[in-house]
Amino acid sequence: MKLNRFFTHSWKALVLCLLAVMGFSCSKTTNKIGNGLLPDSDHMAAFFTDTLELICHSETIDSMTTRGMTSFLLGSMVDPVMGRTNAGFCTQLHLSAPNQRFGTNPVVDSVVLQLAISGYYGDTLALQTVHVYELADTLSGQELYYQCSDVETMPTDLANGYTFQPHPTTSGLVIGDDTLTHSVIRIPLDHSFGQRLMDADTSFYDSADAFKEYVHGIKVCCEAVSTGGCISYLYPTNNDVTVLQLYYHDAAAEETAARRYNYYITSADTYFNQYDHDYTLGAPAFVQQVVEQDTTLGQEVLYLQSMAGIRSVIRFPNLKQWGDTLEHAHLLINEAKLILPASSQVDDSSCYTPPTSCALLSINPDGSTSLLPDYYEGSSYYGGSYASGTGIVSFRIAEYLQQVMQGKTESQGLYLSITGAAFNSQRWIIAGPDAAEDNRMRCEIKYSIVGE
Repeated sequence: MKLNRFFTHSWKALVLCLLAVMGFSCSKTTNKIGNGLLPDSDHMAAFFTDTLELICHSETIDSMTTRGMTSFLLGSMVDPVMGRTNAGFCTQLHLSAPNQRFGTNPVVDSVVLQLAISGYYGDTLALQTVHVYELADTLSGQELYYQCSDVETMPTDLANGYTFQPHPTTSGLVIGDDTLTHSVIRIPLDHSFGQRLMDADTSFYDSADAFKEYVHGIKVCCEAVSTGGCISYLYPTNNDVTVLQLYYHDAAAEETAARRYNYYITSADTYFNQYDHDYTLGAPAFVQQVVEQDTTLGQEVLYLQSMAGIRSVIRFPNLKQWGDTLEHAHLLINEAKLILPASSQVDDSSCYTPPTSCALLSINPDGSTSLLPDYYEGSSYYGGSYASGTGIVSFRIAEYLQQVMQGKTESQGLYLSITGAAFNSQRWIIAGPDAAEDNRMRCEIKYSIVGE
């Protein structure tokens, strides 16, 4: 432990000591902890340590709700460290307008599922084979759906194994009377599905809810790749570009010009992401820690993965004992930073960029989670953002540590995860507290000892 002690019996030294503590107290939280506790006669010393013991390991996330997320994720990729991940989604379809009538003898020209793409994560060179199935079960408007929720589907692959490269350049493409203003993936579907849409009794087109009783929705997924691959980000509710398009003509009409009817996805519909991870295909050290649950390896390296994948557990086993070692004195934490540096020991690829930010939650005794008290001081104070210049994420957690040390909070440790883990496709590898490198995980604490 590195100690910088400023206490002496002279009044001049006491003034210097108080100024030093004020120097440590650079935040709202620091002022709250020490403010008003020091009468003129109190003795105080100020210290620094970065050797508070941390016990860590990484683990899989059992379940996470993925309903109504801001992005659909679609694709398959093999991460050289974390194995293979497949991503897809299930969604209801929404009528663009009620009371649709297709004519006396409607004939399908084509059916296209058009998906607006906003980005991707991984290697875009590998081709993706997509499958689209009609749902056999109704999606509930009240049920929570998770990354592992299963919905029965019809056996026919409506996409017929359509293959695409997830690096579209379709912006500006003219389709019929439309000029696309956004990059898209256009998946042609089997004509039989279009015929089914037109064969519905007219009552099913009276309202959006009535139609969902006829067509429960669709499932979209990709075939597992053997190497490389990526996950694409899609806009679910951008009705200008994310749309199921039915092109048809009425053979009985005098004018047989092509017509189109659209089916949308809206915020009123039920939809959710599905993720499937095969971690046995990962690197040996990763498999040993995450799959075989050798938690001791978390001291060397920690893993985070979104898509409801992997989180890390951080505990402070000696925190209470640290505070209890002082007799007739109080330990006040002025500032505490949890420092999380990227591991330099992993040969990584530029395909797997670090997350924008991470999230930290307190683990309650019943297994639930809650926000740390420091969180409410605001993001500029609390932290959590990835600093590209240093490769570090840091959090200020002084109030949390103070409350746990004093027994005011019954926390079983912290969960560390990637922000937006239910709808992002990201991963990150962290140098653990015992990593064989200079810049490793640690908790830097500035504190004061106040005598009674």
